[in-house]
Amino acid sequence: MAFSIIHEDSRPPALAILAVASIVAYVGLAIYRITLHPLARFPGPRLAAITKWYEAYFDIFYKGGSQYTSKIREMHDRYGPIVRINPDEVSVRDADFHDRLYAPPRSEIRHRHPHFSTTLGTTKGSFSTVDHKLHKSRRTAYSPFWGSANVMAAEPLIMGMVNDLCKHVAGMQEGSGTSLRTLFAATSFDTFYTWAFGSSLGLLDNLKLAYDINEAVEIGVTSPPLHRIFPSMMPIARLIPSKILRYASSHLNNVMGLHSMIVKASEEWIAAYSGQSDEKQLIGHSKPQPRTLFDVLRNSNAPEEEKTASRMAQEGIEMFMAAYTPGRTSMLAMHYLHAHPHVLERIRNELDQVNPDPAMDLTFAKLNSLPYLRATMKEILRITFPVGARLPFLCAEDLEFQGWRIPANTGVSVNHRILLFDPDVFKNPYEFNPERWLDASHPIDEKRYYIPFGKGARSCPSKEFATQFIQLIVATLIQRFDFNMDDAIWERDVAAASESVLTSPSTESKGLKIYPVGQRY
Repeated sequence: MAFSIIHEDSRPPALAILAVASIVAYVGLAIYRITLHPLARFPGPRLAAITKWYEAYFDIFYKGGSQYTSKIREMHDRYGPIVRINPDEVSVRDADFHDRLYAPPRSEIRHRHPHFSTTLGTTKGSFSTVDHKLHKSRRTAYSPFWGSANVMAAEPLIMGMVNDLCKHVAGMQEGSGTSLRTLFAATSFDTFYTWAFGSSLGLLDNLKLAYDINEAVEIGVTSPPLHRIFPSMMPIARLIPSKILRYASSHLNNVMGLHSMIVKASEEWIAAYSGQSDEKQLIGHSKPQPRTLFDVLRNSNAPEEEKTASRMAQEGIEMFMAAYTPGRTSMLAMHYLHAHPHVLERIRNELDQVNPDPAMDLTFAKLNSLPYLRATMKEILRITFPVGARLPFLCAEDLEFQGWRIPANTGVSVNHRILLFDPDVFKNPYEFNPERWLDASHPIDEKRYYIPFGKGARSCPSKEFATQFIQLIVATLIQRFDFNMDDAIWERDVAAASESVLTSPSTESKGLKIYPVGQRY
């Protein structure tokens, strides 16, 4: 009888080996992160120390996403003023350390955390610049655009846009409601576009386009922060043709469409004004004319490679998308004023004193002279602070905090909202109370705690423009018109329900509506 011996291959499949090796490696990494890692001794949840998927769970899945900022506040309440919030990052809750981190001596290096630089889909704008020195160079190049002189020169342009908005409101049927979000977005985006790029989009005459632009920006900055969890998402999106991308993600396609629009504006500006200054193009005007962003950049001392159409467009994209926030804040300001009639009436009394005829244009100078209006603006900017995400830096040197040594190149942040809503500084911090800024018996240390635009070299450069714009648009509307906004529900339409790059209200909100009920002139 013949026997056949079958030699079976007893080696485990390659996939099984790979799976086991991966598990062993991950377990080893987890043990390292909670025992030998430089941050191993820092307080915080073990899962947060072991894996970034802990953060991803709260930012993608929990309650619809964008909830990790709220979770970090809970961590501080439980673990104290310093917390390890992921394997390589710590969060600090302390006003003194906020200054130490965000407004250090000039000799200290602060790099932006790379995972927080891709928010707007740009790679070469100042906002997206990781390197400390390169950011400083780029900020220096564009700073004259945001300077006081250029903002003041833009006053007639801004007032003209506000007057166009008023014509739109005056033409509405009494009692008819319209979305404040779209009206203010149209005014804010078009004002900035005209100022920065030298031509108008005509958004108040095309509210559909205004809505689409606002929607593209809003979804990007209020949706769960996938760009941070998957940093390669935006760079890959830029490589995909529009015809394909719109099927994969209509939102990403719309964002890339905004990019293309501003790249085109940059190329057209260079073609029309190459080698010349805006000031030379505007000879004959009796008043100083505002310089466009492109003119400021082209005539700066930056290297030539920083002055190409594509590079300048990156700055333009970031700043245009940032114009979302003045429109949003103006909308919320209208809500708070109409929810507090005594504040509204007091501001109107101030306005009527300096501008007896509401049909006459207000000016920055008049508005800046009104103490109660200025106090109200501070309170509006505090209580509507839009930034939800932390802004971590990588420091070139070790930092010390209450006996803890934070190693160099560790991600570290202090959430600005924690300071703006600190009950030890702002009594009843979630209460809208402009009088707190006028209380001489309990003065607020504004240099330390008034930080709606951030602080230091990475602070928002548009502080003066945004303040003047919001102040002018809101003051003009409330002096010229009476409105009804009784449909608004604070918990649904105003309160921050999620905190991504920017905060956003409940998904049940359909936006604030404004009902004109009469004119005051």
